[in-house]
Amino acid sequence: MKSLILSQTDLVSLPLIALVIFMGIFLGVLLWIARPGAADTYARYGQMALEDEEESA
Repeated sequence: MKSLILSQTDLVSLPLIALVIFMGIFLGVLLWIARPGAADTYARYGQMALEDEEESA
């Protein structure tokens, strides 16, 4: 059924465009997470849940 619908429309390029946009955002997020200096920030954020409120203030 899907092939029948796609064969009757001119909008076949829209899924490809959506895939390219998704991959661009996904790779951008991965690069943002792996940027230099991010490990220190994430280590500090990881310890926030384990600290008491009085110590962090």
